[in-house]
Amino acid sequence: MTTNQQEYLEKIHNIQEKLANTRTEYWHHYSNVNYWQFWVVLSAFILPLVILYFLIDRKKAFHLGFYGFNVHVWFHYMDTAGVYNGL
Repeated sequence: MTTNQQEYLEKIHNIQEKLANTRTEYWHHYSNVNYWQFWVVLSAFILPLVILYFLIDRKKAFHLGFYGFNVHVWFHYMDTAGVYNGL
């Protein structure tokens, strides 16, 4: 690896580290457990899972789980591509 390439990679690493620190700082200031929005999002995640646990058809649980995982993976790929392209 050339020195120019190594310097460029170090520059990218430093920018990513600063971004990670900035995101963590933002979370500490505006999105932590002291805000009501955090609890709304958490309950919106947990409450449907509790309801699903009691209402799910146990015979089709594997099929539903696989479908949900598949949808999750595809949306993750699309989100990652969008983030990398600045969308």
